Amino acid sequence: MRRTRYGFTLIELLVSMGILALLLVLSTNLIVKNQQIANDQITHRKASEDARLALLRIGELTSSAAYVFPRGERLTLPSGRHVTTGLRTLALLVPWGTPFCNDGGANPYNSSSTHKDEYCAVVYTIENRAPYRSILGNNPKAQNKVLVEHVIKWVDWPPNTLPTRDFTGLSDQVGVVADSVVRSATNFKITSASISRASNKPIDPILATRSDGARPGDSNALIDNVFVEVTLRYQGLRDAKEQRVLLAKAVPRSAPPGTGN
Repeated sequence: MRRTRYGFTLIELLVSMGILALLLVLSTNLIVKNQQIANDQITHRKASEDARLALLRIGELTSSAAYVFPRGERLTLPSGRHVTTGLRTLALLVPWGTPFCNDGGANPYNSSSTHKDEYCAVVYTIENRAPYRSILGNNPKAQNKVLVEHVIKWVDWPPNTLPTRDFTGLSDQVGVVADSVVRSATNFKITSASISRASNKPIDPILATRSDGARPGDSNALIDNVFVEVTLRYQGLRDAKEQRVLLAKAVPRSAPPGTGN
């Protein structure tokens, strides 16, 4: 009579354990891979949202501006650092009485404010991330550039004069608008055709016929189309890009601050 065998041999157990271990490894790798894909998707969505919010912020400031500095203007920030407007730098003058330029506190729009005829200069620049790492955190996937906003108070701009380019001695608030910026794909472009001229709105003669040796076409900056493109990129992920054409209102310098005739 043949003896019935129960259980498994050592070889069968080893083979089974090997197969189980392989399945566990494959399952773990699949879970880790899926988690990585999910994390990358979350990071990319966040980058896209950050780029969109950066454009929204810049658009709100631009639509409130009384002046957009033309390309090639060399500005001096309160820190003494020099920047030049162009593809990587956008500079605006925003009048007192707007949500982004007021006295703050309990009564930000005090009609008797000593600043009611003054302006805030807003300068957007692309800078190194290192000085802002304590705020942004040490993200190993982040690029080493950030988009920074300088809000400078208080700028005097007398009627029928050209706005100053030197903000030395004024106070400024500095904040990061977007992290992990792709410098070569983040641009500020002022178009060559002025909305003011196209709509036959008045332009101050001193701006239309500059006598300080600058280009006559600089008067187009009194208000123009401003094309803004913001691109963010985290290592290993595709670019998150947002772009928009922003419109700034035409304000003759002889008009009171905050008006748009």
